[in-house]
Amino acid sequence: MTVALLEVEGLQKTYTTRYGGQAVPALTGVSFTLEEGQFAAVMGESGSGKTTLLNVVAALDRPTAGTVRLDGRDTAAVPERELAAFRRENLGFVFQEFNLLDTFDIRDNILLPMVLAGRSRQEMERTLPPLAKKLGIADILGKYPYEVSGGQKQRTAVARALILSPRLILADEPTGALDSRSSDALLELLDEVNAGGQTVLMVTHSVKAASHAGRVLFIKDGTLYHQLFRGDDDRGRFYGRISDALTALAGGRSDG
Repeated sequence: MTVALLEVEGLQKTYTTRYGGQAVPALTGVSFTLEEGQFAAVMGESGSGKTTLLNVVAALDRPTAGTVRLDGRDTAAVPERELAAFRRENLGFVFQEFNLLDTFDIRDNILLPMVLAGRSRQEMERTLPPLAKKLGIADILGKYPYEVSGGQKQRTAVARALILSPRLILADEPTGALDSRSSDALLELLDEVNAGGQTVLMVTHSVKAASHAGRVLFIKDGTLYHQLFRGDDDRGRFYGRISDALTALAGGRSDG
């Protein structure tokens, strides 16, 4: 029996407010699986729990209840001292706020995961140029994050997430800071790495971005409310189905 690459079961996350100690539920029982090689998008209104879901899947945050298993291993059972290495070896995370180091130039920001993983200088020099070229940032590798645009920072963050060819790529609004042309190029790159066998889980507000996925999960009020599979649809038809589902979601219905 094939084990899913990612298994999320009964996931709950509750935060406690700093003042008054009020419990605020962010996730209220999310369950789904992702097979290796799938490309899935997560959609929902702001505050619905999308980013929280991604952070818990990435083991950047611990769940209040429920389980996240990556390749059969419970991420909550990974000892704290091993977590950074576990994430580095298995996950590539594209942060919504970029999380670049201002004291490192673009080249060193991208290569940081390879340095921490102990990869050779020869491997770094072989891996970086084609990736930087695909993302249109080959000419800014010597600049610092504060010297480049938001879109260039986003593409740098994507390059850093992809540099070690992780099995699972988690992307939080990866096209949010990009213009239309750069967004299209990034989505084509995600299509390419997915076609090469890497699994992608992407949070997005963009119907266009979601239409690149083979599956869309809709989150509402912290729970998995609905999902669509692309099947044999072309991207245009899937775009229409996603739009219809979002309209139904906003209206409180689960059809679409």
